[in-house]
Amino acid sequence: MILPGARLAIDYGDKRIGIAKSDDSRLIASPLITLDNGESTDLAVIAIKELVGVSNVKIVYIGLPLHLSGKESDSSDKARSFASLLKSHLPQEIQVRLLDERLTTSSALGELKSAGLKSNKENIDQLAAVKILEFALEVERVSGGAAGHEI
Repeated sequence: MILPGARLAIDYGDKRIGIAKSDDSRLIASPLITLDNGESTDLAVIAIKELVGVSNVKIVYIGLPLHLSGKESDSSDKARSFASLLKSHLPQEIQVRLLDERLTTSSALGELKSAGLKSNKENIDQLAAVKILEFALEVERVSGGAAGHEI
């Protein structure tokens, strides 16, 4: 069963965290914000907790960076650690799920380029989060359940 409410998607990185959000009907994925992650991950977690609290978000999808072969990397470990940290700060009823994010950044770059838009790092991170969210929403529509793996 698909949970009602909005979805948040996160493209986690050591320096920046791109965030996208769906509408409550889960039809549209929109870029939301890029958070600085260079100084303190705790500040990013607080900001995401606030976004979840004011946005009727029921599921947070976090991109899990994998090699093209499907194997995990150091970045995968960092995304898993961040997902666990975020989960510990959110209300229990909010699901945090990891979702394969292979090729989301390159897809985002391609879209920006084909649209003739400037590809600054903040735009790329937000658009990568949109790609993660679009994939998650499609899986939900097709399968009738949440995408990825719950933390």
